[in-house]
Amino acid sequence: MVNSQSWAAALMAASMLTACGSQTGSDAQQSAVTVPEPSPAVSELGAPVPQATRSLTSEDEPASARRPAHIQSVDQGAALQQQYFQLASLTTEGDSEEAVTDSGGARNEIDVFDFVQARARRMANEDYVAPPEAPAYIRNLDYNDYRRIGYRRDSALFDTSVQPFRVMLDSRGSLFQTEIGMNVVTETSLDPINFNPADFNFHDLEISPAEQSGLGLAGFRLLAPLNQSGRFDEVMSVKGASFFRALGAGNHYGTSARGIAVNTASAEGEEFPVFSEFWMEEPGPNDQTFVFYALLDGPSVTGAYEFHVRPGVQTQIDVSAVVFAREETDQIGLAPLTSMFEFAPQDPQSPVTDFRPRVHDSEGLSAVMSNGEWVWRPLTNPSTLQISSFASEVPMGFGLMQRTRDYNEYQDIEGEYEARPSVWVTPGEGWRAGQLMLVEIPTPNEYNDNIISYWRLNDALMPGQSIAFDYSMSWGMDAPFNSPLANVHATRVGQAEGNSGRRLFVVDFEIADLDSMEELEPVVSASAGEVFNVVATPDRRNGLLRVSFELRPPNSGAVELRALLNHVEEPVSETWLYRWSPA
Repeated sequence: MVNSQSWAAALMAASMLTACGSQTGSDAQQSAVTVPEPSPAVSELGAPVPQATRSLTSEDEPASARRPAHIQSVDQGAALQQQYFQLASLTTEGDSEEAVTDSGGARNEIDVFDFVQARARRMANEDYVAPPEAPAYIRNLDYNDYRRIGYRRDSALFDTSVQPFRVMLDSRGSLFQTEIGMNVVTETSLDPINFNPADFNFHDLEISPAEQSGLGLAGFRLLAPLNQSGRFDEVMSVKGASFFRALGAGNHYGTSARGIAVNTASAEGEEFPVFSEFWMEEPGPNDQTFVFYALLDGPSVTGAYEFHVRPGVQTQIDVSAVVFAREETDQIGLAPLTSMFEFAPQDPQSPVTDFRPRVHDSEGLSAVMSNGEWVWRPLTNPSTLQISSFASEVPMGFGLMQRTRDYNEYQDIEGEYEARPSVWVTPGEGWRAGQLMLVEIPTPNEYNDNIISYWRLNDALMPGQSIAFDYSMSWGMDAPFNSPLANVHATRVGQAEGNSGRRLFVVDFEIADLDSMEELEPVVSASAGEVFNVVATPDRRNGLLRVSFELRPPNSGAVELRALLNHVEEPVSETWLYRWSPA
């Protein structure tokens, strides 16, 4: 049996998001730097020109290339390039074989992603070596101490007037204890990034120069002109295990993603592989997409990842990955999302002592199934660990959504939950048979991420096996598309009148055609217990159709509820799903 409290604590510690997920702080606030905005490259059709993936070469670096002080020397970069070429030459079936040429003057070139794959494959055949424990002074930095360490904006990578992106680095400290490697890839070179204390402001933190020098890097933040022309705001944060977060225009950090999920909610305990090294492509003046690569390392798996990040109203992140099994692993989750839900009117466990009507980063799981069915599953903060599965075939898409955008629904001036992003995943190639999973963990407060969704593979990965897959993610205020069906607007749960023990459910559907309300038929079913008093009531003032019903639950066990609107026996709404569990 899983200890849900211990598991939630492990997730919180491993995700390292307690201090920057639901709380406000230096990492949760958007950094902004104002500079002239470059002109985008435009094709003949008026669309931005896509960026081609760059390759590493062994040609001489042009004298005009900018090399910040914290980037290592050309000689050091050349030595690492040689490691690239040596690894790339160790290709096996399916690898690129264009990597290395002879030394007679021909251009040496390899694809960065191919290199990272080769390295991950090699590591999968070796024993896992855990990262060294951080020194005590790093482990003992609390949240407030860690916030005092700030990266100087004038030290940002790619900080020129013509480059469309900036990168700011984060040091180790507090929960972020694993040191990672970072590199910059240009057209002609590979340049490792040194940790340089001079790039950071330590304010009044009591830390010696020697301790400053030993901090090392924990992650990075990507900035771009997201909300205002000429001003660089945070678009993405990559830090802690394999976690990353992103923002669309007007968003504040909320839901996070991970590179992979291993043994989520299992009795064996969840494993959190780490992005141990990154390679960032130097952006050109007209690039609209930022490209970087990551090496994944963990006890059971290794992996290579390629990210293409395109900021906007809906920030798009395209991910390509190859994951190798180091050990037999029978619980692999693709495209995992992690969020927080404490309470809302849809949750029967909602507290009566909080002045706020709702607190959550996400309020529901949305999915479009392989058969075209649109489903909406409101989230809850359960009294015991809940694990749900939904689809047996790869869905067209799924995500953790924040639909309620009115500040008055939250009343949290600092939290700004109405601005947390909705995150949508669109599966691409390589997704194997599995199940869409939703894990809901009890949490006593808003500081623990307690919601996880992902696609769990049916079959185990055996040592020597791998899986290559890709997907797209959209981060923004809204879903990246409009449903052709009536959406669920709100869910409310309460006690039915009297002392009958029945529960009352109220589900509001958004109806575009108010005149058709009378023709719609609510269809409600339950996996156990009995459903009573199904009533559909038009709310013409708000363009809603309210469906209410009562559930007489069974003596024990959970109940899976299902509701939708039909017109002439054809669905015209999302399918509302809900799990009722006894307290």
